[in-house]
This record gives sequence, structure tokens and C-alpha cells, in this order.
Amino acid sequence: MEVKNLTKIAIVTDSTAYLAQNICDRLHITVAPISVAFGDQQYRERIDISDAEFYKRLKTEKTFPTTAPPSMGVMEELYHNLAEAGYEEVVSIHLSSGISGFTNNLRAFAASVTEIKVHVVDAQIAVQPLGYLVIQAAKMAAKGKSAQDIMAKVTELRATIGEYFIVDDLKNLAHSGRLGNSSAFVGSLLKVKPILALNKEKFNIEAVDKVRSMKRARANIVSRFINETKNLPYQVRVFLCGTNNEPEIEKWQQSIQSKLANVAAVETGQIGPVVGAHLGSGVFAILWIKEIQQV
Repeated sequence: MEVKNLTKIAIVTDSTAYLAQNICDRLHITVAPISVAFGDQQYRERIDISDAEFYKRLKTEKTFPTTAPPSMGVMEELYHNLAEAGYEEVVSIHLSSGISGFTNNLRAFAASVTEIKVHVVDAQIAVQPLGYLVIQAAKMAAKGKSAQDIMAKVTELRATIGEYFIVDDLKNLAHSGRLGNSSAFVGSLLKVKPILALNKEKFNIEAVDKVRSMKRARANIVSRFINETKNLPYQVRVFLCGTNNEPEIEKWQQSIQSKLANVAAVETGQIGPVVGAHLGSGVFAILWIKEIQQV
């Protein structure tokens, strides 16, 4: 008979996991909000500003938005509250260190936390796959798995993540410095749609191809997905997501659903203000991860 771990473990993530509140409540997931700012006005995403309001302002503001992770003081208070609630350890799973310095800074800070043992995990991704990792971690914690077992499973699943995405306009990415090889597209931003992906070594965003027209670009990333997953020894969960374009994402799913093989499930969703600040409106993304039937 399996012996459950008696240590009470909390699962923490940040708001770029874009988890629904009812899921966080049901699985006891604690979310640290990341903020987006227009000038001196700072907003915690999906708390102080909605997706709709953010993308409306993104279209009209003259300056690019900026983002800011929670301070270490905020994280210290969050961990303190979990210790007060009776938790003994925390598995804190956050967005890619290649996108933000937050995760590395938090790992260094966590070593100084004495009230509760904090394990910081770099998800090496954000948005829906990050949310999936967090959900699996929370299910394991609820079943009494140890922090080491949880982190091992997250690491295993993390290695199965893949993604391609298309931005309608490179300006936001180029301005934020998140695009590793943006110079390759200078002078041709209006003529091509770059195919983007996370560099698996640097964990930053890089263009891997360029295609004329959004329609061809979408077909390109679906073809890439099919080629990379059709022979895998496991099924994958697919996430189709975008920015400020929910109806278009739903139509995209309907148009490609019959072409997808070796797929356990397909989810659609929208990317919130913090990641959207770097990508801009009109993004189409296909992301995937190994499907887990039970933990």
C-alpha cells in the first residue's frame, strides 16, 4: 500500500498561468499577480485590469506597456501566509526565466525564507502549459506526494512542451527585447509573418521561419505541430490560444480539429495582459504537452 507524504505542501504560481479562479479555489493553488503598466499607472493583471480593457488601451496608448513581477516583499508575505495556514513546504512554479528575471530572483530569495521551505521551479514556458504543470502539481500535492516527487513530475512534463506562435506585429516583441533575433526581420515587418518559438537552450523567443500572410503562417505552425507529435509514444494535450481574438481562435480550432492526430484534448484560451504586453493583439499560438491521465 502506498504511504502518503504527511508534509502539507502548497502550490504557488504566477498570473501568467492564466488559470480560472474556480480551478485555483478547488485545487488550493495560490497565484502571485504580475502587473502591467501604462506610464505610471500599474495594474495587477485580471485583478485591476481585464483583458478587454487592457487590449483596448493597448490599441490607443501612445507608449508601449511595461510589466513588473511581484516584489520579493510580496512573495515573502505570500509564503508567510501559507506557513500561517499550516503548510510546511511550497512548490512555486513560475514563468520562464528566459522571458523574465523573476524566477531566478525568486530562487535566490527563497533560500533566505526560514518560516517555510520553498522550492522554486522554472516552468520554461508561460500561459496554458504553465497552468497545466501547476494543475498536475496541485493534484499530486492533494494526494500526499512529496515535493521531490512533484518537482520530478513537473520536470518530466516540462520536457514534453512544444510551441509555435505568430504575432500580427513584431513591434511589441522587438521593443520589449524578448525577441532574440529581431534584427533578421528589420525592414520586412509588414511583408512577412515570422514563425516564433522558445529557444530550448536560452528559453527566449526566436523566429524560426517567416511566411507571407497570416493564413499561410497558421497552416505552417499546424503542419510543424503535426510533424513533431504524430510519432510520439504518448498523446498530447493541445492549447490553441491568442490575444484579443477569441472568436478567431475558436474558428481556427474548428478548421483544424480533424487534422490533429495523437491528441487527447484540445483547449482554447486567451492570453492576458502581461504576456500580451510583449506579443500585442492578434496572436495565434499552438502549444502542447504530454497528456497525463492520472497522477
